[in-house]
Amino acid sequence: MDRLIRTIVLDHKNKRIHLTEIERALKERGINLFADQSRHHRFIEMVDTFIARGILEPLKGARPLQQYGGLPDRYTIHRDVVADAGTLSPEHRNELVSLSQPISIDYYVTHGDEYLRDRNYIMRINDLILRRGECEVLTVNERSYELFGDEKAIAMPDEASVKGALILRNLRLTLEDIRAKRVYEPFFWIEKDFSNLQGKTERTVLIVENKDTFWTLQQAVTDGVLAGIHLVIYGEGNAILKKFEYIETVGGVPDDRYRYFGDIDWEGISIYNRLRARYPEYDIRPATGLYAYILQKAGPAGARPLRRPQRAGTLSPFLDFFDAETGDAIRQIVTAERYLPQEVLNATDLSRFGDGGLSSAL
Repeated sequence: MDRLIRTIVLDHKNKRIHLTEIERALKERGINLFADQSRHHRFIEMVDTFIARGILEPLKGARPLQQYGGLPDRYTIHRDVVADAGTLSPEHRNELVSLSQPISIDYYVTHGDEYLRDRNYIMRINDLILRRGECEVLTVNERSYELFGDEKAIAMPDEASVKGALILRNLRLTLEDIRAKRVYEPFFWIEKDFSNLQGKTERTVLIVENKDTFWTLQQAVTDGVLAGIHLVIYGEGNAILKKFEYIETVGGVPDDRYRYFGDIDWEGISIYNRLRARYPEYDIRPATGLYAYILQKAGPAGARPLRRPQRAGTLSPFLDFFDAETGDAIRQIVTAERYLPQEVLNATDLSRFGDGGLSSAL
């Protein structure tokens, strides 16, 4: 039916057309719009699309017709819109302009060769748009495989056989448009009353850069050696920059209290600064008391030369949360290309915080 509607409109002998003329022409070809609700609905969608594309322009004196969902009754036909896609055959031009909203045809109208290259994928996307009200939301990789035959086409197009993300961008479609959702790579975490305290009191979340220190801290929290920490997250170095999105899945909200604890070196500070910048609504701050403790225990003189070169960066906003003395000590270590690992803090040291709760040191 779509092709028939295109043909009836674009081959109409006059420059103006009435909706009833289209309906009558369809009926002559055996299609009764009012005998099939799905066809009636699709007819309205097609006319809406033609209006959006500029192919049909409602006349100023046009009246809304309730039997057609309130569409104007009379239009001027602008065939030149279709003619702009000059490198395409008439059939493909007509097909392109009939793609369903919210698909945008602007890019492919002027890139006909690319339309032909991507056409099969675009047709699959168009079919999905037409039935998206009936479609379940799939993960990005699931939808990617369905549309492009490659699970990486949207999320990792450089590793895929087809650049699905580029095709979606050319069509100006979002993941929501194709009924897809991103799933976040989970981080490893341990909680202590985190879920039970939701909405009752301020909860403290501690993000720990390295594995050994994470295990030491989470064990102390779950054993009750430490109070005041309700969720301990293994940051896994740079991985936390993406994995932190998973915080919503475990029930974390911006109103919780977030603290970060990593190595005292350029890399550890850079991870923190980028994490804070990427998720500003969470107001993630350094666990100042823990950094101060390892400085007190090992001292700047105990800092060791970096095992490998690290890229120097900015110390702000990381240092902005420390007092002048502690900040100067950290600056002295990192600018000398030395480091203090967070493993300076061990299970024996944690008893120092046990009575008052670790939250007092954060």
